Amino acid sequence: MRKEILTQYMSYVNEHGKQPASVFKFCKEFEINESEFYDEFADFSGIESAVLSDVWNESISTLQVQSFYSECSDSDKLLSVMYAYFESLKQHRSFLLLRFKDWKNPKEKMDAFKELKKQVFLYLNTLKLSETANTGVGMVDKTLEKGSNAALFSNLLFVFHYWLNDKSKGFEKTDALIEKLFLLSFELLGSKSLKKAFDLGKFLLADLK
Repeated sequence: MRKEILTQYMSYVNEHGKQPASVFKFCKEFEINESEFYDEFADFSGIESAVLSDVWNESISTLQVQSFYSECSDSDKLLSVMYAYFESLKQHRSFLLLRFKDWKNPKEKMDAFKELKKQVFLYLNTLKLSETANTGVGMVDKTLEKGSNAALFSNLLFVFHYWLNDKSKGFEKTDALIEKLFLLSFELLGSKSLKKAFDLGKFLLADLK
């Protein structure tokens, strides 16, 4: 049912250029039991948040059954997920362009990213990307880990914002941005300079709380 609701909602927004007038009217039009809607989502904003997070989780699940993925380094795993994520988002580009047409600043906080941020952090916690996040001081290590995750999530938002405006064939410029931005991040996170990593984490955490 969750998948059906997501599909019908995106179809409605694409055709009408706006949200349905109410959950009741949406359910009636698509012959969905209203109680089943509320079993999955509290409101339409929950659907919009789920589009981004569900595609993220599906991208990971698709890669995890591939033999090459298990053999990759953790940094290559994240790059693979990023490429797969934006490839999958192409299926929903028309909806996302409508949904984010007024999103001018990639650092602007939006409810639509809350669930995605949660799922991205859960995934990043399964990887080992930063040499600095092992100082032996529990509070410092935890702060560095959160800072690293926040930095990588901010990269994802930046790429997503860029992708929405990318006019290149096959979104090749977005692919190039993913490679350059994340490889640079891996280099920074792998640095042995604790101060640089700690300062970066503090800055990003203050901005992305």
